[in-house]
Amino acid sequence: MFEALAGMFMAMKVNFCQMKYHMFKRQDRVVAETIYLNEVDKVDEKEKYEKSRLPESGYMTVAEYEEKSRGKSKKEISAKILDKAEMPEDKNMVYIPQKKFKLVKYNDPVGSPELTLPRKLNFDRQINAQGIISGDYTKLVYPAVYYYAQSDCTSCDLFLINLDSSLSNIEKVKKANIVNKEPDPLISTSKDIDTKFIFRTLTPIDFSSDNTKLVVKEKVGHRHDGIWKTDLWVYDFEKKEARKLPQIREAIVNYWALSGGVDFDEKRWDIYPMGFDANDENRVILCAYAYTGDIPKFLGTWSIDIYGENSRLESLTGSSFPVSTVGYRLEQEADVIPVSEVEFEARQAKELEKAKEKEAKDAENFEKQVKRLEYQRKIQQMDMDTMIKIRERKQYIKDSYKKSSDGLTGN
Repeated sequence: MFEALAGMFMAMKVNFCQMKYHMFKRQDRVVAETIYLNEVDKVDEKEKYEKSRLPESGYMTVAEYEEKSRGKSKKEISAKILDKAEMPEDKNMVYIPQKKFKLVKYNDPVGSPELTLPRKLNFDRQINAQGIISGDYTKLVYPAVYYYAQSDCTSCDLFLINLDSSLSNIEKVKKANIVNKEPDPLISTSKDIDTKFIFRTLTPIDFSSDNTKLVVKEKVGHRHDGIWKTDLWVYDFEKKEARKLPQIREAIVNYWALSGGVDFDEKRWDIYPMGFDANDENRVILCAYAYTGDIPKFLGTWSIDIYGENSRLESLTGSSFPVSTVGYRLEQEADVIPVSEVEFEARQAKELEKAKEKEAKDAENFEKQVKRLEYQRKIQQMDMDTMIKIRERKQYIKDSYKKSSDGLTGN
């Protein structure tokens, strides 16, 4: 029934539009059919144009429905929720002291970054430790530590968040959200939980001077026996690969076995990565210590290239070597943001919001004008094509009539 009514309505509109053509043109069957088809197409175009100007409707085609009902990833859904989230406005809100933050060097003093495991990890089952920001403020790398209650042990992943380049340096870090992290970790420790009380953690030390590499230390130990060893890692952002460098530990063991006759299988010792060499960004500086008594024994300052091909003893007497400090961390200042600054930022935000609303409105109006002009141009083109077909038909009739007349008169 509805289809019949829609067909009748369409025929009425088309017949009304046909009235503007000259009667002579409508007497010819081919011309009438051409005009009719043109008017049908014009009615369809008009409906499409009017539909495009209306808000989105629940009535849609199968293709539109399938596009809107396709499955979305958790990241897409979370990002959409974050984009729509708005802080509620309270007209009676009074000034509340707000924390003030600053960016400070992460690896200062060199070799100092450490990852501590708070007691709350046992209850939360996961914590995200403080991250390091690259020197060019484009990347944030942070460790995620996991706790397994059944064996009372931990493992760790190192994740990357690409920072929003449109914000200020501090705002980039404050608004960095784990929802936007890269899905695959840069480096992961072993997830073996068969041995009880084992902990494995990853601590970023620093970026290279060109921000293309990151040196990381992995600590492996026992909850009741302390740290067993520290391994050295280097992640290459250009090649997107992580390299473990066990060669430096082998070099230290071999050197002291040959020069001092020390069997490290019977001793407890470890390495302390300091960062990248300030004079060679392809080498990592580290120190080594043995725990043979009350005072740790210094085993020298060492370096290794990022590919693990060349381990080198730098000094047996000192640990003061030029190490680059590139990365940053976010630190809270003692002062709070003053009232005047908060009010100024609020006014700026309001003006920016108005400007964005006006820009969006102008863009919407411009889009409407473009659609209207495109619709008018298409209708004019359709009318022009129809008139050309009518002229061609008229000329064809004239030529046919002339031929038939010439045949009758014998000319």
